[in-house]
Order: sequence, then structure tokens, then C-alpha cells
Amino acid sequence: MLNINLLTLNLIMMKETNSKKTQIAATCLLYTIANADNNIDEKELSIIKDILIDFFSIDHIDTRELMDESYNTWHNSTDLFQFGNILNNELTHQDKLDFILCIYEVAYIDGKCDYFEQEAIKKIANILNIHRNELISAKSEIQYYLK
Repeated sequence: MLNINLLTLNLIMMKETNSKKTQIAATCLLYTIANADNNIDEKELSIIKDILIDFFSIDHIDTRELMDESYNTWHNSTDLFQFGNILNNELTHQDKLDFILCIYEVAYIDGKCDYFEQEAIKKIANILNIHRNELISAKSEIQYYLK
């Protein structure tokens, strides 16, 4: 079972993954989940910022710049594969599992994970080569923590 501390995941990457392209790709995927209902609200933006600070160990100023640059990249993109491909090349399998927990954190920030968010998560997990049982385990872990 995955051991997480929601909102302060404090994920330290196992290898050097602080490249700008990796950070942008991860942020774009987080934006995808936040926008699954065609509306990105302040709670979602706030949790994305917290996740980026913890996941990549970057400061608040760098995070704001990263979010702005990533939003433009995400807004002009046509698919998720380009972002997932970058993460596949840069992250370990465990890092990708941790990132899926972050994605669920964004989805559940409003207290529920709706159909469109869940479908987007499934697509991302598939691109990241996350097995179905691992995805179910991650979702269960987040749900357990939120109780």
C-alpha cells in the first residue's frame, strides 16, 4: 500500500527530474485534470501549486512562472501523449505512481472525482504505463485518506 501524506506529499524524486520540460509536462497533465469539467477554479490552482512545490522541490516564485508557462503550453496542445511521453522518459515507475496520486489529489480537491476527471486519469495512467491494479490502489489510497 502506498504511504502518502495528502497536501504535503513531500515527494523527493529518485533521479534528476527537475528539467524544465519535465516540470512543464507534469503541470500540463495536472491542468488537464483540473479542467476536466471545463473550469479551473482557485482550489485546483492552489493544489497544483502545492504539488509542484513538493514534487519538484521548487520555490513559490519558480512555481508561479512554471504554472504560467505550462498553462500556455497546455492551452495550445492537442493531446496528452506528448506530456506523458516526456514523463515516461524522465520518471521512474515509482515516480509515476506518486504522480498519479498527485493527479488524484487535484481531482478530489472539491470532494469528489467526477466521470470526466476519472476518464482523464485513466488516459494519463495508460500513457504512463500504470497498470489498472496500481491505479485502483492509488484511488483507494486517496479515498481512504479523505475519509
